[in-house]
Amino acid sequence: MLVLIGVIVVAVLIGAFVLGTKVRDGEAPPPDPASHPLRPPTDRLPGEMSAYRRPFDIPRTDWAHRLRPHQLGAGTETSPVPPRE
Repeated sequence: MLVLIGVIVVAVLIGAFVLGTKVRDGEAPPPDPASHPLRPPTDRLPGEMSAYRRPFDIPRTDWAHRLRPHQLGAGTETSPVPPRE
């Protein structure tokens, strides 16, 4: 009985392999490297920006009259100069 189950399992595995090979043969071949887009000549990754950010000054208030998030304004400003460490 175990030998019969083993033969059935092996037959199913062989059938799955043959079916997978037929399906793969019907698919389009992978694209050649010449058809891929080329990277830009810069050293940065695509979509990467090089801008430095300055923190936004938050006015000091007492606890009774503190500012709400919508009253703070923008969080950072762009700066062409790198920050000092």
